[in-house]
Amino acid sequence: MNTKQTIKVEVNDLQTGMYVCELDRPWLETPYLIQGILIQSQDDIEKLKRYCTLVYVDVDRSVSDVVQEREKGAVNVTQQSVVSGTKAHSSHATFSLDTILCRTMTYTDSRSVEHELPAATKAYQATASIFDDISDNIESNVKFDIRVAQDVVNTLCESIIRNPDAAMLMAQLKVTGKELYDNAIKTSVHLLAFGRYLGLPRKELTILGLGGLLMDIGRQRLPKSLQTKRSLWLKPDERKLMKQHVQFGQDIVTQLSDATDEVVMMVVQHHERENGNGYPNGLYANQLHPYSRMAAIVDCYEELIWGQPDLQGMKPSHALKELKDNVQNGLSFTLVEQFAQCVGIYPIGSLVELNSGEIAIVLAHNRTQRFLPRIMIICDASRKPYTAPVTIDLRTAGPNPAGVSYAIANDLPQGAYGIDAKKYYL
Repeated sequence: MNTKQTIKVEVNDLQTGMYVCELDRPWLETPYLIQGILIQSQDDIEKLKRYCTLVYVDVDRSVSDVVQEREKGAVNVTQQSVVSGTKAHSSHATFSLDTILCRTMTYTDSRSVEHELPAATKAYQATASIFDDISDNIESNVKFDIRVAQDVVNTLCESIIRNPDAAMLMAQLKVTGKELYDNAIKTSVHLLAFGRYLGLPRKELTILGLGGLLMDIGRQRLPKSLQTKRSLWLKPDERKLMKQHVQFGQDIVTQLSDATDEVVMMVVQHHERENGNGYPNGLYANQLHPYSRMAAIVDCYEELIWGQPDLQGMKPSHALKELKDNVQNGLSFTLVEQFAQCVGIYPIGSLVELNSGEIAIVLAHNRTQRFLPRIMIICDASRKPYTAPVTIDLRTAGPNPAGVSYAIANDLPQGAYGIDAKKYYL
C-alpha cells in the first residue's frame, strides 16, 4: 500500500498537518462524508480513533515538515514488521464490507406471522433436534454430516424469507430446556434475519444461519458450570477458560464436519474486534470476514438482553444503545446501525408497556412504521394477567377504553415484573 506519495501511520501517531487519504476500513463504515481528512487538532485524531487503528497519509497533501521524518521512519517500521512477523497479520486475508452492503435482493413478506408460525415452529423443532444429534456426535468425537445441518437451516431460512417475524417470535419465546441449544438457535435466527434485511442472496443466508448455529459449539467442551454463563459476569479465571471455547469450536468444525471456510471463520472470529482488542488473534477491521463482524454484533446483543438466571438483562433499546456506544471498542459502525434497523426499536417477542399502563408482547413489525407494531396485550395496568389477551395493530387500533390512542410508552427487559411472555403466546 505504501507508495512515494503515501505512508502508513497508526492513528495514535498522527500529528496535526497530516492529510489522511485512506483508512483501514471502507469510508462508508464511518460517519465521514468526504473521503479525506486534514488533521487540524487533537479532536480530529480522537474522532478517528473511534473507527480506525491504521490510516494512510498523503505526503504531498500534508504539511511537508510534519511528515518528512515520519515518512522515513514509517518505511523502516514496515520493513521490520515484515521481517519479524510482528503485529502486521500479513498472513491473514482482507475483506471488505462492500460485499454485503451492496444489496442484491429485496425481500418482501409473502405470509402473515399467523400463517407462517406453524412452519417456523416446525423449522425451530427440527433445528433443535439436529443440534441434539450434533451434540451427541461431539461427545463421542464422531464426525457429523454438515449437509444434514445445512438442510435444517435451509428450512429455517425459507421461513425467514417468507416472514422473519414468525421465527424471531419463536426464538424469543420458545425454549427447549437446553440453554446451549436455545442460544444457538436464537443466534442462527438473528443472523438469518439480519442477512435478509441486508438483501443477501439465498445461498449466503444459509451460510450465515449455519455459522450462527455452530459458532459457540466449542462451549460444549467447557465445564458445565461455564457452558451457559454470560461473559459479562465471568471471574478472571473463568474468563480465561471461557476463551478456549473458540479453539474448541474450531477443532470441532474442522475435524468433525465439512464446514465451509465462511462457517469456520465465524466460529474463529466472532470474538475478534475491529480495533484489534478481540481474541484469539487480535485481528483488525478488514482482516475479519463480514459474516464474523455480523456474528460479533448478534453475539453481543444477545449477551446484553438475556442476562443471567439471577440477573435481568437489558431492555432492547438500552442494548442497542450499548452496541452503538461500543462501536469505538471494536464493532462495525455501519453494521450496528443496520442491525438496529433490522430488529427495530421494539424487537419481535419483546415486552412493552403501553401508555395505558398495560403490558404487551410485540408480535409483528409494520415494515413502514416500526414504532407501531402489532401487539398482544397480556396484563392490565396493575400487572394482572388478562384471562383473554387482546391482539391489536397499533396503526389502526384507535383509542383505548380511556379514550386515548394506544401507544408504546416504554420497552421492558425479558421477565419484567415476573412476566413469562411465552405462557401467553406459545
